[in-house]
Formats: sequence, C-alpha cells, structure tokens
Amino acid sequence: MEKLEVTIHPRRRRVVGDNAKGFKIEACVVLKQHAPLQYAYWKDIPADNKKKMWLAMKQKFNLQDNFEVKKIVFEQLNRQYRSHRHKLHVHYLGNKDDEDKLHKPPNGVNQEDWMKLMNYFESDGFKKISDRNKENRKKLKMAHTCGTKSIAQYCYEDRDPETEQEPTRTATWRKTRYSNKKNAWVDQVSEEVYEDIIRLQSQASDEGQESITEDESFIKVLGPEKPSRLRSCGDGLKPPSKRGERINDELRKENEELKKQSEEDKACLEQLKSDNKEMSERLQILESQVNNQEVQVHSQVQAILKTQLPSIIQNLSIFGQIHPRTND
Repeated sequence: MEKLEVTIHPRRRRVVGDNAKGFKIEACVVLKQHAPLQYAYWKDIPADNKKKMWLAMKQKFNLQDNFEVKKIVFEQLNRQYRSHRHKLHVHYLGNKDDEDKLHKPPNGVNQEDWMKLMNYFESDGFKKISDRNKENRKKLKMAHTCGTKSIAQYCYEDRDPETEQEPTRTATWRKTRYSNKKNAWVDQVSEEVYEDIIRLQSQASDEGQESITEDESFIKVLGPEKPSRLRSCGDGLKPPSKRGERINDELRKENEELKKQSEEDKACLEQLKSDNKEMSERLQILESQVNNQEVQVHSQVQAILKTQLPSIIQNLSIFGQIHPRTND
C-alpha cells in the first residue's frame, strides 16, 4: 500500500494539508490499539507502547525517521490521548449513578483498562486536578469556532496561493471567532477584542504616529503573552523568550546603528560626488582659460613676427655686409 504524504508546518509544528484529517483519525485508531488508558500522563506510557504507535503511524504515512518529526507526531498523539480520556471521563460522569452502565466499558475500551481508568477517576489526585480544571474553564470568557480543525490548518488553507503568506493574527482571530453561518461573533468579548485591536492599529496611522506592531496591539488589549503560546495562533507558535527578546533588542539596536551608519556613508558619498562634480567643472573652466591664453599668445607672436621679421632680416643682411665671413 502506498503511504500517504503529510505536510508538517515548519513553524507551528502541526500536521496540515489534505491528509491532516486522516492523520488525526489514524492517530485515534492507533491510540486505542496501543495506548493503555490507566496512565495519567503521556510521559508515563511505556516506551514500548510509544514505539508501536510510531511504527503504526509510519506504516500508513510517509514520515521521516528523525527526532523532530517523531516529536511532532507524539505531540499530536498526546493531544488526542488527553482528548480521548476526557471523553471517557464524560461517559463516566454520565453513568456513575447507574452501576450496570458504569461497569460496562465504552466501545473500543477493554474491561481491564476501563476498571483501572474508573479507579483513577475516583482517586483524590484526579479529583483535585479535575476541580482545578473546572475552575479554570469558568474563567474563560472567549470561545472559538474551530471545532476539530486546528488553527494551523485554517491558516494553511487561507494562505496566499502565490506568496504562501498566511493570514495575520488579527485576521485569524476573526476567522476563528466569527460564525459565518450565524453571521455573528461567538461571544461579545471576542468582538470587543477584535475592535480594540483594529482601533489601535489604525489610530496611530490616523494621528501620524509610528504604527505599532500587530503583536504589540494584542498585548495592549489582552495583556502579556503566555509563555506557552501566542493568542489566536494555536499550538506551536510561542512568544520569544526573555533571552530571545534580549538578543532581538541587541540585533535591532545593531541594525539601527548600521542603518544610521549607512545613511551617513550615503550622505558622505553624495557630498563627495558633489565636490567631484564642482572640481571637474572648475578644471574645465581653467582648461578653457589656458586654451584661450595659448591662442592669444600664439596670435601675439604671429603678429610680432609679421611686423618685425622684415626688419630683422634686413638688419642681419647689413650685419653680414659689414662683417663678411672669412675662411681660415
């Protein structure tokens, strides 16, 4: 069977393109076959099981056998592992008052795994994590319209066909939070954030001030970025680290100094060109004056010779007569 090609987004570290949906479906199948459900975290799954999952994914998709690609595949499996366990927890909560249904495992889950998973759901450690996550979800004020499609896939599909330039963060914010079917925003907060960002970006231009970057406008409206991701960009893209920001600042200052030096050199070169032009014009004037003087001198010599040459010849003749030349 011919393997399917996959496209890995170079910056977002997600599988995108025509086979992205099939990749996620296959990942679900592989997880159900090789990922034990009793482990709280992906990192706790035995290496042998992960190896089986990697080989299973390679069997269907054309994946390069290197560390970075394997890491991206495992990140996708990790996301779907957590999503699958969440669905099973929802099933558990919906049936925990019915003993018969509760002890009957959902489709695709064997009895042993289901019993271990129920014990984990009933543990104090899991309940503590679950309660904390519930509180965090209550604080969320904004939703999105992505569904199961990743933001990376949205951006990949909406890229410019010629330049392959992807949509801006602002455009992505609207794309993933405005429902075209309902012709309305998913919530009022998302709409207000969008309007504030647009207003900030246009305000500086209208007032003749230096325009702020798109990243700066997001920070002004939503506050500092979280270290784990950039807002409206999904998984993969992260804000620069403190060290990265320091390096960027140093490079920016260095570029500004180089730009300033380049402008000074350019001005100096223009001045030299102007001076050279002026000197060339002066030399041409001097050369013209010398040529004119040469012509005048030549004319004067010719005039003198014309007027005085006969008398000079006559004097020489008389001198010859008075002092004849004698031979020894």
